[in-house]
Amino acid sequence: MKKLFFLFIILLQGTVSFAQNTRGTAELFIEIPDRGNYVVYLDDEFAGSSKGRFRFYEVRNSSPTVVVMKDNAEVFRRRINLPINARFLARYSTRAGWRNISTLNLYDRGQYALDNWDRAIFNDRPGSGQGPTKNFNEVMTPDEFKQLLSMVNRETWADEQLKLIKIALKNSMMTTDQVYELVRVLKLGGDQLELAKYAYPFIADKKNAMKIANVFRFSLDKPTFFDFIAKQNN
Repeated sequence: MKKLFFLFIILLQGTVSFAQNTRGTAELFIEIPDRGNYVVYLDDEFAGSSKGRFRFYEVRNSSPTVVVMKDNAEVFRRRINLPINARFLARYSTRAGWRNISTLNLYDRGQYALDNWDRAIFNDRPGSGQGPTKNFNEVMTPDEFKQLLSMVNRETWADEQLKLIKIALKNSMMTTDQVYELVRVLKLGGDQLELAKYAYPFIADKKNAMKIANVFRFSLDKPTFFDFIAKQNN
């Protein structure tokens, strides 16, 4: 009986762990309009900003603690609730305190749908899915891309490489050649295809995007990617 009980506990823990790993993530964007040297902590992560905008991506804790530091002194602390698969925007100021601004859905038809603050990158008309609007960030410069590629190559694990690339894509568009080089860094076919699909909405020269398929390590990924592109353009 005791063995059965411990077996049940192990299975329960495995189920909870699986649910936590598949429940999705959230984003938290905080604006601080006040002048000063601010750093914002979200649990163990921190973000600095010279423009008063602090961004946290892929947050897995749905009830994290926010701490605002000014000149190395804590000025604000609060535990907040974050909706899954959404971006939560808030504002903090010394005079007004903490204010919830809005909540935005991260995905539209399975594609990441937001720019680097509070706008959708897809056209408004239903079914368009044609990629970023003109208001989205400019294409990553060669020097910026060289720095990103160096950072990606220094990462040991594919998960960390993918995370780093996805964060970069959320803040800047890229050329087909740049995405091609990033896909080539990845060793596994599944990771390559995942990145190619994820990056597609952020490619400035989509007419050349099919070129990315030439770097896939598995031949079956090539037609899959072509089918994906065809669906985006319908």
